[in-house]
Amino acid sequence: MRAQINDNDIHYDDYGHGPAVLFLHDFPLNRKMWKPQIDAVTAAGFRVIAPDLRGFGSSTLKNDTCEIGTYSDDIIALLNSLGIGRAAVCGLSMGGYVLFDLIERYPERIAGACLVSTRPVADDIHERARRGELLNALNQGRVDEVRDDLCAMLIAGHDRKLPAERKRDIQALTRDVRPETLADALKAISQRKDYTFLLKQIDTPTLIIGAEQDQITHPHHSDLMAQQLPNCHDRVKLDCGHLVNMEKAKSFNSHLLRFLRKLRPAPVESCDDEDDLEIFSPT
Repeated sequence: MRAQINDNDIHYDDYGHGPAVLFLHDFPLNRKMWKPQIDAVTAAGFRVIAPDLRGFGSSTLKNDTCEIGTYSDDIIALLNSLGIGRAAVCGLSMGGYVLFDLIERYPERIAGACLVSTRPVADDIHERARRGELLNALNQGRVDEVRDDLCAMLIAGHDRKLPAERKRDIQALTRDVRPETLADALKAISQRKDYTFLLKQIDTPTLIIGAEQDQITHPHHSDLMAQQLPNCHDRVKLDCGHLVNMEKAKSFNSHLLRFLRKLRPAPVESCDDEDDLEIFSPT
């Protein structure tokens, strides 16, 4: 499906009926990374919304000055266009950065937050330098090299344990991402806000899922968030690499659904769209 959002065509999947659960993909992937979750979440009675952030997947990129907040504004506009007032949101890594921004700026729209393989801290000097190297490579036209490097980072430390089919899926998701999208997202990520000292002020119900073998987001960030977030329902670490939803889909889905069921749905007294007859109520 497609919606005209803030001068861009934002493509998204929309499956099922019931309280809305929105999935935010990682960099440099797209909405297809959430394929292992769609059947399980819709079968449990939820509506799944999975967009391509602007520039990623099938979505267009007509303005090359993105910030993390730009992606968040697109998400809120998409929810508005779909008539969804509140949604539970699940974000992995970069998707988690967008989710932090949503929680801060649009808390009334977020019924619950599942933070996956992500962290509240901003880049340190070494990480910014590494992103600078990738940007220089893009400027020099070494796009395939950057794509390969990013793909290697996503499966680092776990590539030998990944099924061949899953590895091909990850490689395919990174292969077609456009250079301007890569550049925009690298800049947005490197300039993102540090939420470490704001965690105690976030009262949104949260679930934290990390990965023991994650080579991108150190597992200790899960502990930090669990200790600081006042409404953390659970903190889980699975024995896998960064893309925990793809590598350990069955376990991931089980923990996610347990969390979603704790977010109490409430009937809407009147609604024009039968798909929105249930929403997440404040908890």
